[in-house]
Amino acid sequence: MTLFKSSLRQAAIVGVAVLTSALTIGTVASPTPAFAQSTVYYRATLEAPVEKRTEVIRGGTFICADTVCVGTRAKSRGELVCQHLAREFGTVTAFSIDGKKLDADALATCRGDDA
Repeated sequence: MTLFKSSLRQAAIVGVAVLTSALTIGTVASPTPAFAQSTVYYRATLEAPVEKRTEVIRGGTFICADTVCVGTRAKSRGELVCQHLAREFGTVTAFSIDGKKLDADALATCRGDDA
């Protein structure tokens, strides 16, 4: 009887140790939000400063403060997003999409200069 109780106890201890190890490794290996990549997809510079506020534009979330706006990826082309951003916050002097700046013609369209 003693041998059976001892073996059962050892199996339970091993089982708990394996489960604890698996959970610990899983927690360490899984990415956490703190280490997630930045979700800034759009970056705009405004001509005039604005109060800090957050707006949803074409499906992307934009946070603007002073003369800088940053936003997550939207459901429309970048040029359209720029136009909507300009309507909401004012004249845009620079706009980039995933780190690539709009060319002069696209920026002029964003600003409404081609009318």
